[in-house]
Amino acid sequence: MPHIDLPDGVPGIVAPMQKYPETAEHLSGLAQALLRGPSSLTPGERELIAAYTSAQNECEFCTGSHSATAQHLLGESSEVVGQVIEDGIE
Repeated sequence: MPHIDLPDGVPGIVAPMQKYPETAEHLSGLAQALLRGPSSLTPGERELIAAYTSAQNECEFCTGSHSATAQHLLGESSEVVGQVIEDGIE
């Protein structure tokens, strides 16, 4: 549930980007830096973290998009995505 006034029916990060277009470039850049920039974690691992965080935030759109991307990037290890979303991280 958003804590700021956002457009109805607009999913995920797209809503704040529409509502506050002056921040869209910055939000996009932040997402790219976190998910694809240099890191000791692979992009698949970072997408998995984003999927888990989105699930905890109860954002179905973001959970679905990050989960699908994580599954694609993790390839043979993709079964872990469903386990993390359903069972959490121990």
